[in-house]
Amino acid sequence: MRKFLLLGVCLAATTAGIGAAQAELSVKVNGWVGFLAGLSISRTDSENLDRDYDFVSGARLQFDIKNVTDSGLEYGARIRMNNVDRKNGVTVDRTYVYVKGGFGTLTFGDAPYVGADIGYVYAHDTLNSKLGLGASWGDGLDGKFNLFGGSDTFYAVDPTYGIGGLNGKDTKVKYSSPSFSGFSFAIDFTPVAGGKNAAASGHGTGGGTSDHAGPGGINDLTNDATTRYENVVTAGINYANSFDGTSVRLAASAGNGNGVSGNHDYEAYTVGGQVGFANGIAASVNWVHFASTFRADKAIDSITGDISYGTGPFVVSVGYAYTTAEKGNGLSSSFTNGTDLQTNHSVIGSFLYNVAPGLNSFTELAYERNEFRVGRDFEQTSLTTGVVLAF
Repeated sequence: MRKFLLLGVCLAATTAGIGAAQAELSVKVNGWVGFLAGLSISRTDSENLDRDYDFVSGARLQFDIKNVTDSGLEYGARIRMNNVDRKNGVTVDRTYVYVKGGFGTLTFGDAPYVGADIGYVYAHDTLNSKLGLGASWGDGLDGKFNLFGGSDTFYAVDPTYGIGGLNGKDTKVKYSSPSFSGFSFAIDFTPVAGGKNAAASGHGTGGGTSDHAGPGGINDLTNDATTRYENVVTAGINYANSFDGTSVRLAASAGNGNGVSGNHDYEAYTVGGQVGFANGIAASVNWVHFASTFRADKAIDSITGDISYGTGPFVVSVGYAYTTAEKGNGLSSSFTNGTDLQTNHSVIGSFLYNVAPGLNSFTELAYERNEFRVGRDFEQTSLTTGVVLAF
């Protein structure tokens, strides 16, 4: 009996100790639930469709853990469950720990590449996030319009996007500097990066991530058909400041990785700029240059431009992406027999409205054309609209 009493006292003391230790940590739960209705207005292979409309639902759940010591040292973690829906189940694409202080920020785990942070310059995203949107819902060229129109995403809003073959799920270490009069820099290192479609037919951009991209343990020490690169380093420099109500941002990044399993090396560069005026107008342009991707060591250039206007509960924007690719680039269509992409044109108009705190609606009209050197081109126009509840 005494043993049980002693055990009970010990468990109570331990539980109290854990509670005291955890009392310093703040845990924030946030995310969103979204609904989208889509209409395929026209597309090259429309004769193969049984219907031209449908609904989509989805959600995201994110846990942010944080504490700040008396000395000012901040540390925490993030767990993000993305694609929470009946098709994908739950996809976890962020699991990392960070430590932040006067020295900057160190991040360990599955976090975005520096190329995706600094190399991403898009005015529309800045304004729609102020309404509580984002995460591809009402997100313009970075959004879900291609769910209905059909798109191989032959453009790049940042150097890790589609064409580049990288993914934020890849496990890495990252350093981000503090700001020095508006200037900051960052660098990261990823031992192995891959994609599920790397060994497939080669159609589209071959997105996704590989099991051999951080969580594989000993499996990460050997390459397989899904492994794309090793020893990936991305770095960037950013300048952000405000002058009399006008915000200015300039950014540049570079990335390099060794191709494995017969893949070519990864080499990419970006230069971008964004300006936002006090009257609500914002504009951006971002150039992404791929000197080489896992498909081929052929140059691919993608330029993304956007002009947006936000006031009160409204955001209106128009975005355009243009891509030109050197002959023999390995990019081919998932929807036609088109091979060896020559140029891509993507245009999208977005209208966002904040209905109530946390509740937003969006409507987007998109047009895209893929032109190939061999085979049939692809062209589509689609309309999407929906609501998102953020919490």
